Amino acid sequence: MSHQDVAGDMDAWSSARVRQWMSTLSEDDAPRSVNWWLKTRWIAQLHVYDRALTAEARREWAEVALSLTDRAERFAGYDRWSAAADSFNLRSRLIQELGSVPGDENWDQAALVRSVLGAVTLMPAQANELAESWQTLPIEHILLLRRHKNLVAPLAPLVDQLPARPDAERVRTWLAILPNLP
Repeated sequence: MSHQDVAGDMDAWSSARVRQWMSTLSEDDAPRSVNWWLKTRWIAQLHVYDRALTAEARREWAEVALSLTDRAERFAGYDRWSAAADSFNLRSRLIQELGSVPGDENWDQAALVRSVLGAVTLMPAQANELAESWQTLPIEHILLLRRHKNLVAPLAPLVDQLPARPDAERVRTWLAILPNLP
């Protein structure tokens, strides 16, 4: 079956069938188009957003969407910053809608916070200092600030639910400077 056929048929597949298909891919036969992967991920996300499905089914489809994002990065060169932001947004949305699942790396609120804070490469004070004059910065610095904003923003709806811990304070510090970032 060609990759175009797969993308066209996938909306009728089960999440298990998509996972099985992904498990057969190798470096040699995986699609190389980022757009192909993003289109395929969107098919999985339609199931994620379907509130008629059970929480378990929605999380299963979300895990498929996360795997498709990983493969877009691995096989097609999807930007790692964009892949991380996509993942954090999806995880945050389901945690908001379905609740946190303690101990689950994808659906535990604390795990999401750790993932986001592990992905940032600037300290909040550095980002804030750069943001003060972002209009005069070289484009690569502006992009770096924008990437950090995109990584941290998914935590905003969850901040009031975070337990009092050092990570929660770091998140609050980041969220306080988010409006200043380009």
